[in-house]
Amino acid sequence: MKRMLIIHPHWPPSNTVGVHRVRLIANELSQNDWQATVLTIDEKDYEEELSYETLKLVDPEVEVIKVRASPVRRILGKRLIGDIGLRGFRALRSRAKNILAKTSYDFIWFSLPSWYTPLMGYGLNRKFNVPFGIDYRDPWVYGLADHQKGINRATFTVMIARMLEPLALRNISLVSGVSEGYLEGLTTRNPKLDSSALLTFQMGFRKSDHFIDVPNFQPPFQKGKRTYVYAGAYSPNWAPLFSLWLQALAQLNNKTSLPNIEFLFIGTGNPELTGIQEQANRLGLNRIVREIPHRIAYLEVQQILRESDGAMVIGSVEPHYSASKLFQCLITAPRVFGFFHRDSEGNDILNRCQAKDFFVPYHADLTEEELMVNLSDKISSFIDPSHQWIADLEPLEEHSTENNARKFLQAVERVIA
Repeated sequence: MKRMLIIHPHWPPSNTVGVHRVRLIANELSQNDWQATVLTIDEKDYEEELSYETLKLVDPEVEVIKVRASPVRRILGKRLIGDIGLRGFRALRSRAKNILAKTSYDFIWFSLPSWYTPLMGYGLNRKFNVPFGIDYRDPWVYGLADHQKGINRATFTVMIARMLEPLALRNISLVSGVSEGYLEGLTTRNPKLDSSALLTFQMGFRKSDHFIDVPNFQPPFQKGKRTYVYAGAYSPNWAPLFSLWLQALAQLNNKTSLPNIEFLFIGTGNPELTGIQEQANRLGLNRIVREIPHRIAYLEVQQILRESDGAMVIGSVEPHYSASKLFQCLITAPRVFGFFHRDSEGNDILNRCQAKDFFVPYHADLTEEELMVNLSDKISSFIDPSHQWIADLEPLEEHSTENNARKFLQAVERVIA
């Protein structure tokens, strides 16, 4: 049986989104004659709220080794070093050396983010002659939204990313990502990187994850109201579409009162942006829009989506937006509203699932007026219970975790051959 060392600072019971990409692949390794060893940080050092229910989703065949990270460092009350990958870097690298010195491994795998742990790949490769790969769940180097340009934290972050990425990619054997767009520009920025080392596979899903009831959990719905849910992050490149969506809803609400309806936004807190609730209140939507800015546990989100009247996927203005949450929404929710770039892979998924009744494609060529008219029309249809919506989920099987793992491992085995 071949062995893979997966080095990722977050692991259940962490409630971060990136945990599940790594968990899903690690779970499948034993089904494909691989032994997975996950090297991670002890949950005592996580800053996020923990979700012990997610431990139920981990295959018992996965070996998990934990190390401690240094504490969060603050100056004048502000976080100086908070990133768990940076705080745990030395401990992870030291234990990885110890593991590789004692046991033979065939491949080392990192997943982004964290933006720091993959930097140890080159050194481990040189010392132990084990090929390694990096998975891009998010772009490392990305374009800035207009309001982020100038001398600020976002600009500094991109500058650091441009410095670190080529260091991490030295002597790499495999670079994977959830979207082809995330890997675009890699070979331009890193001319020594062979394009044959690139692999794309979507976030994926395991259906059984989405139908587990959490004991004693009640979804945060208002009694007597139909509830439509957005559950996910809220980032700068998504802000323009959220703003347009709220404006279209306000126009619709002014024309036709929307009683007994609530749009619930979960996990959308972002200190860099004006909150969803604040924007909604300014538009007179305080009675029909409610925000829970903090992240809710993964299994609780699945239950919320199942018991909602519909899910919303509002995404980025970027064409490479992968709409990873689209899978869980299509599988779990009674109906799905989508608003993201027309060139996104999510558009193709909705097409193949015959699920575009409530989809508004974004493109820079479209005027704001055109988008607002389309949004208002689609929102109106989305909240109409008489509008029948049945998605064909069979095309999703191509992106199941089982198929993703096979595709990934075929690429890994070509590398180690």
